[in-house]
Amino acid sequence: MRTWSPAKLLVVGASVAGAMVVLPHAASAAEPEQALVHASPQNDCKLNVRAGADVGSTLLATLSCTNYTTCVSATDVPCGPYATGGVYTCVGSDGKQLTDNRWAEVAWRAPQKSYVAVGCAVFRA
Repeated sequence: MRTWSPAKLLVVGASVAGAMVVLPHAASAAEPEQALVHASPQNDCKLNVRAGADVGSTLLATLSCTNYTTCVSATDVPCGPYATGGVYTCVGSDGKQLTDNRWAEVAWRAPQKSYVAVGCAVFRA
């Protein structure tokens, strides 16, 4: 039978305690979650993902009403804060034509930046 000295037990105990200290940070309930973004039915279920915050930027993909991408930022504003960029027009959630220049950064081609037009998008937490 093996016996452990108090010094060995202290070293083993300290090692175990040290391992418990380095556990990863858990998100608190107060931290907002990243939202998902997709196209709206008002825009024929089409939402362009662009390489920049402008309609002239390279088109990377077109989201539908059933495929999503993730917002880069997680604030109390879905996908915010928004970037100010080029002006675009689309049909807003109220069914009326809108003109806006707010763009949301999305994780389409991470780590390269990608954007969607905020006024044309639907956000879901």
